[in-house]
Amino acid sequence: MRLTVLASSSRANGYLLHNQREALVIEAGVSLLQVTKALNFRLGLVKGCVVTHRHRDHARYVRQYADAGITVLAPGDVFEGIHHRYHPILPGKGYKLGGFKIIPFEVTHDVPCFGYLIDHPDTGRVLFLTDTYLCEYQFPDLNQIIIEANYADDILEENIISGIEHLSKRERLLTSHMELETSKAVLMAQDLSDLQNIILTHLSDRNSDEERFVNEINAVTRKPVYAAKAELSIDLTLKPY
Repeated sequence: MRLTVLASSSRANGYLLHNQREALVIEAGVSLLQVTKALNFRLGLVKGCVVTHRHRDHARYVRQYADAGITVLAPGDVFEGIHHRYHPILPGKGYKLGGFKIIPFEVTHDVPCFGYLIDHPDTGRVLFLTDTYLCEYQFPDLNQIIIEANYADDILEENIISGIEHLSKRERLLTSHMELETSKAVLMAQDLSDLQNIILTHLSDRNSDEERFVNEINAVTRKPVYAAKAELSIDLTLKPY
């Protein structure tokens, strides 16, 4: 099973978990054509799509996916104006799309938003967590973590002082996105003994530093760490212990 990043930014977000038999789309922020191309035009592999929340960089193409007959799991407000093939979901309830078992859980953003636990025999247990400024849950038996590390407070402060960012940006980020130190704290609150990979998502264009973020999280977790960017493809196949 591979993770292929189609986009990971404030402009668009889209990820694929896929093998030769099936695929799960995570976030609907990229077009169906982009998904189809990434799967070598084997759209039939797609068993469904999960979306975290209604913001356009995550949900812009939900209608396109639904019109193509793809089952979409998402918070109910994502589907406003869409009247078919939609599945508003409940936190804590289990869902199944092909071989993917999915449990949504609530996170704290500026609109209703879910994180996801995704289980598949090929990957083990995957945590997908983005667009939240905190997460107090502890998840057992994690094998892969895909987590937001949007900004570093010191970089943001320098950008505000220099006039690159407005002060209001800080106020919004504090209650909507995960800061580097928070990402570290969430990771270190988990049992990482069976963890194989960490993928950092949604890095800010101006308020992050990819190399620094990867190095700092590797230093505290001692696990392989990657920064998500378009066309990144990582083998997430579960290794035997």
